[in-house]
Amino acid sequence: MDAGAVPFDRSRIGRILDSTGFDPANLSIRETNRLVTLIEQELNVRFVRMEFGVPNLPYDPIGVETAGRIEAERQASAQYPPFDGIPELKREASRFIANFLDLDIPPECCVPTVGSMQGGFIAQAIAGYRLPGRDTILYLHPTFPVSMRQTRFLGLGLDSIETADFRGPALLAEVERKLSGGRIGGLLYSSPNNPSWIALKEEELRGLGELCTRHDVLAIEDLAYLCMDFRQDYSIPGRPPFQPTIARYTDRYFVLISSSKIFSFAGARIGIAAFSPAFLKMSAPALVPRFGTANVGHAFVHGGVYCTTSGVPQSSQWGLVGLMRKANAGELDFVAATREYGRRAATLKAIFRRHGFRLVYDNDLGEPLADGFYFTFAYPGMSGQQLMLALLHYGLSAITLESTGSRRGEGLRACVSFVDAAQFPLVEERLACFRRDHPLPEEPAAARSARSGGGVQ
Repeated sequence: MDAGAVPFDRSRIGRILDSTGFDPANLSIRETNRLVTLIEQELNVRFVRMEFGVPNLPYDPIGVETAGRIEAERQASAQYPPFDGIPELKREASRFIANFLDLDIPPECCVPTVGSMQGGFIAQAIAGYRLPGRDTILYLHPTFPVSMRQTRFLGLGLDSIETADFRGPALLAEVERKLSGGRIGGLLYSSPNNPSWIALKEEELRGLGELCTRHDVLAIEDLAYLCMDFRQDYSIPGRPPFQPTIARYTDRYFVLISSSKIFSFAGARIGIAAFSPAFLKMSAPALVPRFGTANVGHAFVHGGVYCTTSGVPQSSQWGLVGLMRKANAGELDFVAATREYGRRAATLKAIFRRHGFRLVYDNDLGEPLADGFYFTFAYPGMSGQQLMLALLHYGLSAITLESTGSRRGEGLRACVSFVDAAQFPLVEERLACFRRDHPLPEEPAAARSARSGGGVQ
């Protein structure tokens, strides 16, 4: 497989797309990923792949091995894991949360889940069914598309706010307006945000927490990209600054922590759902028909984890024990490792801008947006769908912002994880060809002519 001259054969790409049966106006992440793989195989070409938000850094093998993965297989391979997690992981997760979020959440409230997606699924179900008539999840958009699919799968309502349009006091006012309607059971968001990479400020989280308490709404905080706002140094355990979190300002929260991005431990499919100790005493009779209990904390473990996966495999749990244990001891600087994503994003943003693209989300409450796992871009005169399909012919793949719930319909989301320094020249070359074939309206004829004949500039 080689890079291949661009643009690729349009008719062949069209036939491949037709053969999949996918709707080009509504491609999911997985469908885009599958389509690009088919094009690569059929045309024997290599894409610059930015559609899939998966990690691509080496994980720490010592942390996993010394944790007892082999020990787990030797001693526990014939035993089911506890539904609420092995004690060693619950203790390390509680310590990890204290060290990096400055929260005192007891081990009893730290539950391993099959990825943070399972934690989010159960949290949404509890938030949406806990109080009669409060069956809608309010999203701070944009968001991870599959979270919205979970909401619909659960039969819950979905409402949203475009976060970039309402920051600071305006965000709090808009959230309060929505909560005052009496339909909202849960507030769901990620910070740093997938895909905009906006990071909510401490004062915003304080206000959101107070609103959740006042209106009895459960916050579902997705920290898949924990400590990855690289404008701050969150790398030293037990020392400020700490990852901002709503859990400091309300006792109505689920905090979802993923091992995939921060530890590059995605194949193990394990995360931690940490919930408020208040849930251990909170009663919600409306949960009984679905969860078999009115106790919110018990509902998460026995009504949620037990009836969906019956727990997380012991080998994955032991692996995460080792990673968290080393991070807690200051022996594994996972923040330093993930800074590589920020470096890649900074370079790729500059390349895209050089070739006429603009960043869709580029401001974070008056500050320049951080460089991280994702960035968003657009090209003048094209919708997001048009741009996504056009870039396929130039060996570049991304997903539309519309699929994330964003109201920025002109943009795409790019994940930087699979684009390393060796591919930067290829990105430069392909974007130069794209701009040659799609000149900007304001470019003078001489510039267009020079660009079409000159290759990479």
